[in-house]
Amino acid sequence: MADVAKEAGVDKATVSRVLRGDPRISSKTREKVWEVIKRLEYKPNALARGLSERKSGLISVEVEEQQFSGLNRFLKGINRIMATVNKEPIIYVADDFEASFLRSRFVAHKVEGIIWVGSPPPDVDFPLIAVGETIDKHVSIVPFWEDLAQMIIKLADGRRIVFAGDTKPNRTLKVKLKGYKGKGKNSLWVCDGTLPKGIGRLINSNYEIDQDSGFKEEYFRKGDMLLLFDERDFAKAMGGYCIHFPCFEMGVLAAKLLVNILRHRDVPFKNLVRFSIE
Repeated sequence: MADVAKEAGVDKATVSRVLRGDPRISSKTREKVWEVIKRLEYKPNALARGLSERKSGLISVEVEEQQFSGLNRFLKGINRIMATVNKEPIIYVADDFEASFLRSRFVAHKVEGIIWVGSPPPDVDFPLIAVGETIDKHVSIVPFWEDLAQMIIKLADGRRIVFAGDTKPNRTLKVKLKGYKGKGKNSLWVCDGTLPKGIGRLINSNYEIDQDSGFKEEYFRKGDMLLLFDERDFAKAMGGYCIHFPCFEMGVLAAKLLVNILRHRDVPFKNLVRFSIE
């Protein structure tokens, strides 16, 4: 900031006011300061700014499952919003969370708020957005599983519905589809991270499984249909369909909700996010 002020011929307070969008700064001075900012590629340091404003500028993103396939797009969504309000996310991914450790971590980093993918401990008293679970105490972003289940039933068109991959999305859908009873020998395969045995039938039309070598119902057979999570190109190539999990959109929404909470604005307590099947 001192370098920007020197190059622009102003003091540091003026640079700070320009960065905050203070309307008292003339357009001529504002343009001159921004020209120097761009030329020097200056980026405000959230931690340093937090020290002067008694705020850290840090947001903690806690992800419970390491096998979260859409994590990269989810974080991009968060970064898209946080960058506009000078907040910086710090990421923590783990399969097991110790509440006391996390609390000390939040305090040590002086985090202003938390985006939690999963089910946060009940005694976390920071501003928090829970993603993926409905939490009575916190604002939640919840996938609309019931809506997805109905779309899958329609796509199955009477086929049995079976699952490949023991993942949280598949386990959730199994519960939502528990009452569905398909008929006939053909199946709609819901695949998250795993493909069913016998998938070679899609690649080689002459591919056959020896009946005496352990052929069972869980094998993919002619007339079955694939439904993959977030593998659009592969699904299309295999003649199947893709469930689009709106990870980027959920990241954007989580960040917007948290920013509004930090600004003491009212937000919806439960926010449903829809899937799509392509």
